[in-house]
Amino acid sequence: MTEYSTEVAAAIEELGGVTLPDNIQLLEVVGRGTCSIVFKAQHRGEVVALKVYRPETVEKYRKKFDLNIAVFEMSQNRKFRKIPELTPFSAKPIMVLGHDGKQSVSFMQEFIEGRPLAEVGRENKGVPVSVLEAGEEIARAAEQAGLRDLDLDYRNVMVQSNNGRWLPVIHDFNQIPGDHPANKAFMGLFKKSSRPNYEFVREWLTFSEECRAG
Repeated sequence: MTEYSTEVAAAIEELGGVTLPDNIQLLEVVGRGTCSIVFKAQHRGEVVALKVYRPETVEKYRKKFDLNIAVFEMSQNRKFRKIPELTPFSAKPIMVLGHDGKQSVSFMQEFIEGRPLAEVGRENKGVPVSVLEAGEEIARAAEQAGLRDLDLDYRNVMVQSNNGRWLPVIHDFNQIPGDHPANKAFMGLFKKSSRPNYEFVREWLTFSEECRAG
């Protein structure tokens, strides 16, 4: 029987138990949300991120949307990543678990070695300009490709340092089309303007201003 750390064991209990193949080992908890708990895990010698969905979320997606949340999120992740301009800004999707009804419904992605955008913003008294510029590129490319309803809440975004520049990496793709507040019309967070490009991510920019104000 696998022995887990106190934190991992508590997360497993919070989820009502987790059933996984023997080739997946949970290492630590790296994220929590209303829909899931994310673990750093090991799969066949590779370090990955494993998002295990809360039972109530799995049931909600099945009843309300007739969807397997893990399959849906992987599909959205793939749509985003296959756009060449967006590939550098997304975690690589790997696999879905739970189809057989015997394993926990979960989604495996590339593990992002980075830091939360919220943490970097507070530490640096503002969101790095390179992140905001990347937000405009994400908005433009996604709009041209017809992608909408992606959840890009700044609290869910990771950033990586690349040649001295911070760049965002998107890893959350479970936003249901049309299932968001009416005031978030474009991808949940972007809006068009009279400028040639899109404005910065509104909430990223608002958060940045809050950081600068202290």
